[in-house]
Amino acid sequence: MSRRIAPRDQQLAFAVVAASALLAVVTRPAHADEPASLAAHKSWVTAVAFSPDGNTLATVGGQTLLYRPGEVKLWDLSTGKEKAKLDGHQSTVWSVAFSPDGKTLATGSYDGILKLWDLESGKEKASVQPHKHWITALVFSPDGKLLASASEDMTAKLLDPNTGADVKALAGHTGTVSGIAFSPDGATVATASGDKTAQLWDVAAGTSKAKLEGHADGLTSIAFSPDGKTLATGSADRTVKLWDIATSKETAALAGHKNWVTGLRFSPDGKLMATGSHDRTAKLWNVDARQEMGTLDGFEGAVWGVAFAPNGQTLAVGSQGTGARLVKFVQKLEFQDVFPPAPPAEPAKPAEAKPAETAAKPEEAKPAEPAKTEEAKPAEAEEKKPDAPKADAAKPAEPAADAPKVNAQG
Repeated sequence: MSRRIAPRDQQLAFAVVAASALLAVVTRPAHADEPASLAAHKSWVTAVAFSPDGNTLATVGGQTLLYRPGEVKLWDLSTGKEKAKLDGHQSTVWSVAFSPDGKTLATGSYDGILKLWDLESGKEKASVQPHKHWITALVFSPDGKLLASASEDMTAKLLDPNTGADVKALAGHTGTVSGIAFSPDGATVATASGDKTAQLWDVAAGTSKAKLEGHADGLTSIAFSPDGKTLATGSADRTVKLWDIATSKETAALAGHKNWVTGLRFSPDGKLMATGSHDRTAKLWNVDARQEMGTLDGFEGAVWGVAFAPNGQTLAVGSQGTGARLVKFVQKLEFQDVFPPAPPAEPAKPAEAKPAETAAKPEEAKPAEPAKTEEAKPAEAEEKKPDAPKADAAKPAEPAADAPKVNAQG
């Protein structure tokens, strides 16, 4: 998976902690060659979220879109080990959010069920069905007094964060509401929809105050910049658009993904933006320069969710086939696995030892041994040649046919 990146404006790279169909949740060790824990996560990871203190990562998902139990897991980022598994969802979980105080976790599933979890006890404290269909996104207000949800039933809702009870319904979209975000001041909610539009809502009044149009296909994701001045929207048209909140006008279109943009997030300082896509990659963008900085590939399926840690130095990526990967940023020109593959390391060791041995033997018996070493070398070369072709040449599987789709209009 390691490959060189050619950043356009600064030296940046990814040091990747990953394993196929596994979740690598470890902070980068003091030395890159030190071993660290890997924990199994064999299902789709559809969404990821960091706790406010940055010590815990929540991952959610499941096996398929069918009604099979979904997964909610919490990971200790200091050890890379699973610290809790929250059971209860009867279908794939597609959304997750921590409350600002870090005491409550909200999860939403494909069957429209919202669950609220007390993280101190690890127990479920509420389970309600605010939507008739798939809950696509969840987010707490900055002050923690509201929880906003988005759904395939074409509505968004403001909910009580303690009970999940309805407070206000935000109705006006004509397609799946696929993304939702609070402005930093908590006064505005932004929604993204399969009807190709985004809308800005007045939280106090529960009414729409602006509609943003410009995407050629349904929207899949949405996020406010940390300063609240810019809104980013991802779409099935393969682009990300940036909008000026004050004027509701488009200021930039970022193209680079080869399939749907399925998730996006700004870094805490607002300088970077991460995006995930059905093209099995995640990308990093310089927001001010409007430029792509690098691509993280090697995923076996669609990338569904991305999230920055509070310190801005770590990115979590959830995918359909590879589980989840945790990425650290370092000042180099390439990214490399923190756990280098074993096969490349093994041939390197014999290669260093063999020259020393062959050099010693000719000195002890020069007449007889030169002929033997010449015969042995071709034999070794012939044995190594068949080992060169690797089984991983097999093509990765296409995204599952039952992957959720944005019901764009027109």
